[in-house]
Amino acid sequence: LMSSGAWASVIGTVRGEPADRMNRMLDRVAAQQAAGPVEVLLAVPPEERAVVDALRPSGAVERIIAVENAGGARSAGLNRAAEQATAPILHRVDARSLLAPDHLMRCDARLRFDSRVGVVGGRQRPVSVADGTWAHGMARALANPLALGAPAYRRPGPGGPTDTVYLGAFWRTELLELGGYDERLEANEDFDLCQRFRATGKVVWLEDGVVVDYEARDDVLDIWRQYTAFGRAKVRYWRLRGARPNARQVGGLLAPVTVAVATAALVRRPRDCLALAGLGAVALGAVDHVGGEGSASLGVRTAAAVGEVLIPTAWATGAYLEAGEALRDWGLNRRLARTTAVAALQATASARR
Repeated sequence: LMSSGAWASVIGTVRGEPADRMNRMLDRVAAQQAAGPVEVLLAVPPEERAVVDALRPSGAVERIIAVENAGGARSAGLNRAAEQATAPILHRVDARSLLAPDHLMRCDARLRFDSRVGVVGGRQRPVSVADGTWAHGMARALANPLALGAPAYRRPGPGGPTDTVYLGAFWRTELLELGGYDERLEANEDFDLCQRFRATGKVVWLEDGVVVDYEARDDVLDIWRQYTAFGRAKVRYWRLRGARPNARQVGGLLAPVTVAVATAALVRRPRDCLALAGLGAVALGAVDHVGGEGSASLGVRTAAAVGEVLIPTAWATGAYLEAGEALRDWGLNRRLARTTAVAALQATASARR
């Protein structure tokens, strides 16, 4: 055991993760070019603690700490892990993240070198850990920034100030002073944290050359559920913060609706439908050609095209479902408030009699 605090604390959450995935993530942390001891703190529900207890420290990792996280909520778990960390700098990881060997050193150096920086991180690069055309196609789709709104951390380009990064590293004291992750958020917590750092005058920094491999899901239903949940979470975030969708997000919300309306209008005109289908195929091919990374077989490109339709459609579906439920609740609350007010007035009138 370490006799003093760690040089770096790596924090993450575990919920429903298989042992082999956890070991792949941990192996990358163990392979870090560290300037001192590294501790890994994983927040886990009590019923899944055995997964973390089975992990063994090696390489740069000197200890692994299972942090109790009843319920398994991500934001709450990250906060509990941050509270127990002993290093001055915290590095956020995900069970599907695979860090490059210099990740901790690069992020640590940026924070120590530039006091303006509140959060530093890198780019996400989806990769497939499974074999097969479909798995590689889904990873290719997830790596295409045009299918995901093209935020800076998902596309090539220079480093520098940005709005958010993939994962992130920050000073522990600054995170805690900020109140940690907002535990009301089930997702979108990293983006929210970056905005709160920026609101204090700090810079969110995309470090040039820092790339994190991300184990892409390869099951269509899993991807649909993931991005539907992301869409719902984004609407909850907008409501919580009083924010509005940016231009990229407006485009993402309008695109599926536009396609659906055009398809419905042409459904009774077979020739026009065929022309629209052909145009759509050409457009998808262009999206894959422009945004896709490197060459790929026709099968992989076809699978990627499916993913490039599925992902934004799932996100928009989740956003519309959440917005619809919010409007319904708003209407119910208005009716309830009106009914309550009428009842109160009637009761007051009766009392006066």
